[in-house]
Amino acid sequence: MQSPHGVGIEAISVCVPRYWLPLTALAEANGVEPAKYAVGLGVEGMAVTHPNEDAVTMAVEASDALLKRYDIDRHSIGLLVVGSETGVDAAKPIAAYVHGLLGLPFACRTLDTKHACYSATAALALARDWCAGSGRGRKALIIATDIARYEVGSAGEPTQGAGAVAMLVGDHPSVFVFEPYREAFFARHVMDFWRPHYRSTAIVDGPASVESYLAALESTYADFERHSGLGWDDFEYLLFHVPFPKMACKAFKLLYEREVARRNGSGMTQALGEAFESRTVPSLWPNRAMGNLYSGSLYASLAGLLERGDGSVEGARAGLFSYGSGCCGEFFSGRVGPDAAAWRGKIDIAGQIKRRTRLDYTGYISFREQSARLAEEGSHTGGAVPGGHFGRVAFLGIKDHQRVYESSPRPAVSDTPFLPAYNASAHTGK
Repeated sequence: MQSPHGVGIEAISVCVPRYWLPLTALAEANGVEPAKYAVGLGVEGMAVTHPNEDAVTMAVEASDALLKRYDIDRHSIGLLVVGSETGVDAAKPIAAYVHGLLGLPFACRTLDTKHACYSATAALALARDWCAGSGRGRKALIIATDIARYEVGSAGEPTQGAGAVAMLVGDHPSVFVFEPYREAFFARHVMDFWRPHYRSTAIVDGPASVESYLAALESTYADFERHSGLGWDDFEYLLFHVPFPKMACKAFKLLYEREVARRNGSGMTQALGEAFESRTVPSLWPNRAMGNLYSGSLYASLAGLLERGDGSVEGARAGLFSYGSGCCGEFFSGRVGPDAAAWRGKIDIAGQIKRRTRLDYTGYISFREQSARLAEEGSHTGGAVPGGHFGRVAFLGIKDHQRVYESSPRPAVSDTPFLPAYNASAHTGK
């Protein structure tokens, strides 16, 4: 039975990697005018993962912060879905690692979803249906976690980034309530972005990806508008998938000009720039600082809107567009909760950004090289890479074809003992 409160997000948290590289430093190393990155892409810096950070550790960090800040009972979680294109194994899901490292109950369905940057939205759709039906009051933990990585010196390199967003979905949504309108999808086969199994970095056809993104947006927005009865004036905010912030500007411009054409050039209360500043820019500040989070970029924007907007966004309606290369797109809407106390002081993106350590170009390249070595069999030597500073969990390398994670402190959950694979002493000889 559908809850009278609806279904939506009850808690949200973001993991910001602890290191970053200014795009000015990357531009200098690549012999590029800095404005090409700062203005052309709209990015100020990109998050860089330490060699002991990966998609699993970031997912755990985001989720652990969510559980603690919102005082969530782990036993209430009956579904764990991770959306990512940064898988750590061809068979074992990230969700399985996260389940053990968080100490979630045995009575919990775990799986990953994959469709490029759309994967977290697919996970949310599954969670919405489950919470409204067979979940029967239990909660779903949905995590978007990714590391965007391209070849050094490539055109895609300045659009890198990393991070994770954790969202608790349930039938008492105090943070964001999904509106029950007909779903609006767009899918077609296109080779705009992909990463073969034999590569650790992605391949992208930039012009094809932009064209495919905008085609998916135009189709899904028109479909949503037609079946929901909502239109331009009904949205206080419009949020988009953000491979780079300037793409959100292109997306907004498409919808704005579509509306101008529909009105025959009259009746718009705001000019394009003013409308973009009020409806989309308030959500983009995390993306400018962190770069591309792939599956998490749209939801980092949502978290950023909440954190900076605080009480000013209470009850506001937002339209959200999700896009995954390959491709699949979706447009949906929801309302921010009526009381900012539900998220005020619990997201802390700005605090994490402020606490980051700035890298120079040499340090960035060193991190990439060390990460590549840790991805090889036999890389685990008993400890973390020097210079790392971590919270909940660290990736230590691979031993006997198994990924080794060090977790401290361990969660105290009565029916979920830590498995030997997660016991640091079993791998360090302590």
